[in-house]
Order: sequence, then structure tokens, then C-alpha cells
Amino acid sequence: MLSILIPVYNHNCVRLVKDLHSQGMMLNIPFEIIVLDDISSLFLEENDAINELENARFIGAKEHLGRAKIRNELSKMATYENLLFIDSDAQVDHFDFLKNYLQHLSKADVLVGGMKYALTPPMNNVLRWYYGSKREDLPEKIRNQYPYRSIISFNILIKKHVFSNYPFDETNIEVTSSYGHEDTLLGLTYKRHAVSILHIDNQLIHDYKETNEGFLRNSLIAVEKYVRFQKFREKEVVSQIKIFKIFELSKKMGLLRVFDFLYKRNKEKMRANLLSQHPSLKTFDFYRLYYLAHFYLNNTDLLEK
Repeated sequence: MLSILIPVYNHNCVRLVKDLHSQGMMLNIPFEIIVLDDISSLFLEENDAINELENARFIGAKEHLGRAKIRNELSKMATYENLLFIDSDAQVDHFDFLKNYLQHLSKADVLVGGMKYALTPPMNNVLRWYYGSKREDLPEKIRNQYPYRSIISFNILIKKHVFSNYPFDETNIEVTSSYGHEDTLLGLTYKRHAVSILHIDNQLIHDYKETNEGFLRNSLIAVEKYVRFQKFREKEVVSQIKIFKIFELSKKMGLLRVFDFLYKRNKEKMRANLLSQHPSLKTFDFYRLYYLAHFYLNNTDLLEK
């Protein structure tokens, strides 16, 4: 019936697993929970308690797998046809979470539950909260307008036969082991092969621990992929990533030198805003765009890849 698959890295996911386990037992269905640890240095002892639960396993990887490969490995371990991938920093806040998925199993090959955020921002991670609340916490009606573009593997159910044929892309391990856009590539694969996708109202809370600095750093790593990897300069991929579309339009208009100048002149001021208690998402967008222009102009040797 249901394999619940959770990749984890340096996060205590015992509460998440227990909540899911409780719902599975109440539904009285065949299910399993597999948690695969990606060479963590923290919370190993705490997460090992997962092995005490019936139908649950906590397993340590033998090598660093990265965000894409670890999900592919989890699918190979799974027993059942319905693969429910959940990130380890998720929180369950409604008792019928699993039941909601089961009620939609016959409607599509891929079900996307979505994510949401706390109503008030945390003290130290405001930027991640603002971004998530405005860009990721979207109702199903909006997500279903662009089903392939709106895929987020944070909380997603995929039929095993579909995932076996179209897993996360590992053809270039450098691409998929670093931060950013793994879900974009997966969505494009499903679009290319006409895999049916349905977004449903079955969100989990994103209980992130990422600091403002960490989120900002990872956001820059994500935009660097346009320069570092030819795959992210392909027309099909660019069409799905707004900042890359704007960058290519700006390049055609001859604006990259201007953006590079603006980045050098304003980066400290913009960074200060983004790390403050009142960050601007407009500033966040321009900061990443200016940075991409700067990185592109100073790393043209990477474009040969």
C-alpha cells in the first residue's frame, strides 16, 4: 500500500516519524517508514529510536548521496507501490494527512501535497519564512494551473512504477548533489512523458532550521548552476526557472555589465536588508539576478561545460 520515505541530514525527525506512524496504524493499512541518513554528524542517537517502531527503519548511508540520489535509493528500498516522499524538516498538523493521500490515489500518478509555514516569522530565520510564505505556500488551485512547474518534493506521492522509470536525474552527479532545482528537472521529465500530476490540499508545515545566511548562500549556489552546468542553459529548463528567463532576456538587451556594476556597488546594502528582520523579496530577486550577472561575467570558462 504505502511506503513513506524520508531523507535526513542533521535533523531530528523522530516526532515526524511518530506522527506518521500513528496515522498509519490508525488506518490499519500495510505501510512502512524508511528514513535514510545522508552521513549526518548530528541527531544519530535520537533518530536511531525510529528502529523501535513497528514497520519503521532508520538506515545510515555508506557514502554521501546528495539530494537527488538519496531519494532514488529510498525508492529502491521501498516495498509498496505508493511512494510518499517527505522531507525530514516537515511537521504534520492534521490527523487525516495520510488518509487524504489515500483518498486521491486513483486520480493521478503523482500527488503533490504542498507545504505551508507558521503564521508568524521566527526571530532568526525571517528571510526563509518570507520567501516560503509568499512563493511556496500556495493553494492547490494555483498550483494546478502549472502542475509540472509547481512540483516540490518536500511532500509528494509518486507511483513506484512511474518513479522507477523517471527518477531524479543522476546523469551528472555534480548537478544533483548540490543545492537547487532538482524538483524543476523532475517536473520537466514528467511533463515530457505526460505523467499525470494532481496538486491537492494536504500540506505539511516546513519546520526549517536554515538561517538567513544559509538560505541566502544556498540561493546563490542555485543560480550559479546556470553558469556551471550546460543542462541549466537548455531552453526547456530556462523556461521553467523565472530568474534564468529574466537573465537571458537581460543578456540579449546588453544589461549584464550594468547588473555587475550594481551588484558591486550595492551588494552590502542589499545583503544587510536580506539579513534584517524586514527583508524585501524584491531586493532578494534583484540581488540574485545581479549576482548571476557578476558570476557569469567572471566565470566564462565554466560555460564550456
